[in-house]
Amino acid sequence: MSSVMWIIVGVLFAIFLIMIPVQYRYIAALREDPRRQGVDQETFHKNMSFQEEQLHYSAQLWSLPSNMVASWIYNWRHRNKTKK
Repeated sequence: MSSVMWIIVGVLFAIFLIMIPVQYRYIAALREDPRRQGVDQETFHKNMSFQEEQLHYSAQLWSLPSNMVASWIYNWRHRNKTKK
């Protein structure tokens, strides 16, 4: 593999690592949103404005691998709260 490829892989891996805490905070804020309490996910998304919905999808899909890892970490750290 050429050195340029290693640089590209290194930059993508760095972005992946940087985005995990960002996505974790986003997930935590989304779960604590008072508009979401007692409402299923479909209703929550239907009640969003178009701009907010587009921002949400962009934040979730742009860094999908980081989002998956952050979601796993969030669920693991808050597993006792969800069982109650």
